[in-house]
Amino acid sequence: MKESLSKLIEFASSNGMIDDDIKNAKDFLYYNEYGLCFETVISQMYEYNIKIDVDFYNLVCKIGEKLNLEFENYSFIKELINESSGSSR
Repeated sequence: MKESLSKLIEFASSNGMIDDDIKNAKDFLYYNEYGLCFETVISQMYEYNIKIDVDFYNLVCKIGEKLNLEFENYSFIKELINESSGSSR
Protein backbone atom coordinates (compact mmCIF):
# COMPACT_ATOMS: atom_id res chain seq x y z
CA MET A 1 0.00 0.00 0.00
CA LYS A 2 2.79 2.45 0.88
CA GLU A 3 4.42 1.95 -2.51
CA SER A 4 1.19 2.65 -4.38
CA LEU A 5 0.48 5.74 -2.32
CA SER A 6 4.05 6.93 -2.82
CA LYS A 7 3.50 6.68 -6.58
CA LEU A 8 0.30 8.68 -6.20
CA ILE A 9 2.14 11.39 -4.27
CA GLU A 10 5.03 11.40 -6.74
CA PHE A 11 2.67 11.92 -9.67
CA ALA A 12 0.80 14.66 -7.83
CA SER A 13 4.03 16.41 -6.93
CA SER A 14 5.42 16.29 -10.46
CA ASN A 15 2.13 17.54 -11.91
CA GLY A 16 1.66 20.69 -9.89
CA MET A 17 0.11 19.84 -6.54
CA ILE A 18 1.24 22.47 -4.03
CA ASP A 19 4.01 21.67 -1.58
CA ASP A 20 1.86 22.01 1.55
CA ASP A 21 -0.55 19.38 0.26
CA ILE A 22 2.34 17.09 -0.73
CA LYS A 23 3.80 17.45 2.76
CA ASN A 24 0.44 16.64 4.36
CA ALA A 25 0.02 13.55 2.18
CA LYS A 26 3.54 12.38 3.01
CA ASP A 27 2.91 12.93 6.72
CA PHE A 28 -0.28 10.85 6.56
CA LEU A 29 1.63 8.13 4.71
CA TYR A 30 4.44 8.18 7.28
CA TYR A 31 1.93 7.65 10.09
CA ASN A 32 0.14 4.87 8.17
CA GLU A 33 -2.97 6.98 7.69
CA TYR A 34 -3.51 5.56 4.22
CA GLY A 35 -7.08 6.75 3.80
CA LEU A 36 -6.21 10.32 4.72
CA CYS A 37 -3.20 10.25 2.43
CA PHE A 38 -5.32 9.00 -0.47
CA GLU A 39 -8.10 11.49 0.21
CA THR A 40 -5.67 14.40 0.47
CA VAL A 41 -4.07 13.66 -2.88
CA ILE A 42 -7.18 13.05 -4.92
CA SER A 43 -9.25 15.84 -3.36
CA GLN A 44 -6.52 18.45 -3.84
CA MET A 45 -5.83 17.33 -7.40
CA TYR A 46 -9.54 17.67 -8.10
CA GLU A 47 -9.72 21.03 -6.31
CA TYR A 48 -6.90 22.43 -8.44
CA ASN A 49 -8.06 20.66 -11.62
CA ILE A 50 -4.73 18.88 -12.12
CA LYS A 51 -5.02 16.74 -15.23
CA ILE A 52 -4.25 13.02 -15.01
CA ASP A 53 -3.73 10.14 -17.40
CA VAL A 54 -5.42 6.75 -17.53
CA ASP A 55 -2.54 5.08 -15.66
CA PHE A 56 -2.98 7.47 -12.75
CA TYR A 57 -6.73 6.92 -12.78
CA ASN A 58 -6.20 3.15 -12.71
CA LEU A 59 -3.81 3.56 -9.77
CA VAL A 60 -6.45 5.60 -7.92
CA CYS A 61 -9.01 2.84 -8.54
CA LYS A 62 -6.59 0.14 -7.39
CA ILE A 63 -5.82 2.00 -4.15
CA GLY A 64 -9.48 2.79 -3.56
CA GLU A 65 -10.34 -0.89 -3.87
CA LYS A 66 -7.50 -1.90 -1.52
CA LEU A 67 -8.81 0.62 1.02
CA ASN A 68 -12.26 -0.96 0.66
CA LEU A 69 -13.78 2.35 -0.39
CA GLU A 70 -16.96 2.61 -2.39
CA PHE A 71 -16.23 3.61 -6.00
CA GLU A 72 -18.33 6.74 -5.51
CA ASN A 73 -15.77 8.00 -2.97
CA TYR A 74 -13.12 8.46 -5.66
CA SER A 75 -14.95 8.23 -9.00
CA PHE A 76 -14.94 12.02 -9.35
CA ILE A 77 -11.24 11.88 -10.22
CA LYS A 78 -12.18 10.46 -13.63
CA GLU A 79 -13.23 13.97 -14.68
CA LEU A 80 -9.55 14.98 -14.64
CA ILE A 81 -8.42 12.53 -17.32
CA ASN A 82 -6.88 14.32 -20.29
CA GLU A 83 -9.16 13.74 -23.24
CA SER A 84 -6.14 12.91 -25.39
CA SER A 85 -5.16 10.06 -23.05
CA GLY A 86 -8.47 8.19 -23.33
CA SER A 87 -10.52 6.80 -20.52
CA SER A 88 -11.07 3.66 -18.53
CA ARG A 89 -13.60 1.97 -16.24
